[in-house]
Amino acid sequence: MTPTLRNLTSLMAFAVLAVAITACSTPAKADANDATAMSKTTDTRETVPQVTVANVLHGTFESELVSNGRLEAGESALVPLTVSEMITRVDVQEGQRVDKGQLLGQLESFNLQRRLDNAQNAFDKAVMDLEDQLVSMGYDAADTSRIPANMMKMARIRSGYNSAATALSEARRNLSLATITAPIGGVVSNLEAKANNPASAFKSFCTIIGNRTMQVSFQLLESEMTHLSPGQQVAVQPFALSGRSFTGTVTAVNPTIDASGMVKVTATLPNDAGVLMDGMNAKIVVKKSLPDCLVIPKTAVIYRQNRKVVFVHQNGKAIWTYVETGLENTTSVTITSGLEARQEVIVSNNADLAHESPVTVGREQ
Repeated sequence: MTPTLRNLTSLMAFAVLAVAITACSTPAKADANDATAMSKTTDTRETVPQVTVANVLHGTFESELVSNGRLEAGESALVPLTVSEMITRVDVQEGQRVDKGQLLGQLESFNLQRRLDNAQNAFDKAVMDLEDQLVSMGYDAADTSRIPANMMKMARIRSGYNSAATALSEARRNLSLATITAPIGGVVSNLEAKANNPASAFKSFCTIIGNRTMQVSFQLLESEMTHLSPGQQVAVQPFALSGRSFTGTVTAVNPTIDASGMVKVTATLPNDAGVLMDGMNAKIVVKKSLPDCLVIPKTAVIYRQNRKVVFVHQNGKAIWTYVETGLENTTSVTITSGLEARQEVIVSNNADLAHESPVTVGREQ
């Protein structure tokens, strides 16, 4: 065999061997690709969401109407500075509790006493002039019961008796106002007066707040008034006293609805401990038990297409159900249409569900 023929034979044998090797290795590679594809299919398969469900209950619903209000003292009195004299004493300070009639301060009384003395003298003279008038008319001044009423009236006017009596009464009153006393029992607030200053420099002496009983005024929608009546209890929760709640009683409901459709309501509450202060802002919660209601947790209700939707759990699936709701409180809501008692509604992991989505129930409320 020539060298050329030998080389050609060797090349052919090498080619056949290469084809055989390739044929044997190709099926193994395909099997590996198939395994990878199956693995990817398994990894991307959707996981069935786990949800919490609750039963639709038929029974009593505790309605809650929530509003904001402002606390005011049940009683308050402005202590005025009626006469314009120098303030000589201020015997109280802000925050001090005082009794009705207790001395608060004193004004200079010299001028007031002098005016009273002058008024007394003028009155005494008017009495003598009145007697002279009656005698000149032919009547006995000592027996006024026999004098006709019209004649007595004329004599009093001519003698200046009526004017003198009025001036004397006013002088006595002004002198009494120099001694400033508490018109009610309570706590001193907004104290303006300062000793050694004229009374005219201040708008008032102070304000006395009777805070043993407090009032709170708040507003409700006119549609909510069917759930409120005088005598009903409310919870008053001052924002400044976190975690504390006080019980009040509705005492007044304004019979007029304002332009915004709101109604003013007033409630009173005791303040024996004195922790409530005039001007405090508070949350007001009005509660009322309503029978014969369908009730579900508020978390069951979501919005889809601008409508209220609840997913009902049925045979392992979430069933899209439109509902209409009524009253609500902090945790629950009433259903007016769309559900029946004892149905199971989904209350968690319901935001991304679709109609007939498969679900598993993790627990029940």
